Amino acid sequence: MTQAQDIWQQMLSGQWYQTQHPTLVVARERAKALCWRLNNLPQTPASERHSILTQLLPNVSSVTVGAYFGCDYGVNIYAGSDLLVGRKVVMLDPGIIRLGHSVTIADNVVLATLTHPLESDRRKAGWQQTAAITVGNNVTLGEGCSVLPGANIPDDTDIGAGAVVTASTSFSGRTVGI
Repeated sequence: MTQAQDIWQQMLSGQWYQTQHPTLVVARERAKALCWRLNNLPQTPASERHSILTQLLPNVSSVTVGAYFGCDYGVNIYAGSDLLVGRKVVMLDPGIIRLGHSVTIADNVVLATLTHPLESDRRKAGWQQTAAITVGNNVTLGEGCSVLPGANIPDDTDIGAGAVVTASTSFSGRTVGI
C-alpha cells in the first residue's frame, strides 16, 4: 500500500491519524473549492449545480442541497435516493457518513465523524480519530441538531430541533428531542 492509501485506511478505520498529512490536505482543499463553487452559484442552472455535486459527492445518487453546504472530503458521504439537505449544513466526513433513503436534513445541522484527543499537545499536532455515522431510511434531522461520532440512527426516526445525538443515544419511540 502506498503512503497515501495508508493514511486514508488509518483515517477510515478509526485509528488516530494526523490531519495535516499532505494527501488529506489536498483532498480537503479540493472539497473546499467545490463547496465554494456550489455555494456561490445561484440555485439555477441546475445542470451546473448537479455537475459540482457529482464531483463533490460521488457516492450520493439523488440529492438536493441548500445554500452554504460544507464538508471535509465529500467522498466519505454515502446516501440512498431522495436526500434533502437544508441550508448551512456541515458534514465533517473524515469518517464514513452513511445516509439511507428519504433522509431530510434541516437547516444548520452538523454531522461530525471526528474527535480530537484530550491532550493539548496531541491536538496541536493535528491528531484526530473517526467513528462512522449511520442514518437509516425515512429519517428527519431537525433544525440545528448535531450528530456526533459513532451515532447510529434507526429507520423512521425524527430527531427534534437542537438535539444532540451521540453513539449512546437511546431511540425509544423513534423520536428524539432535547
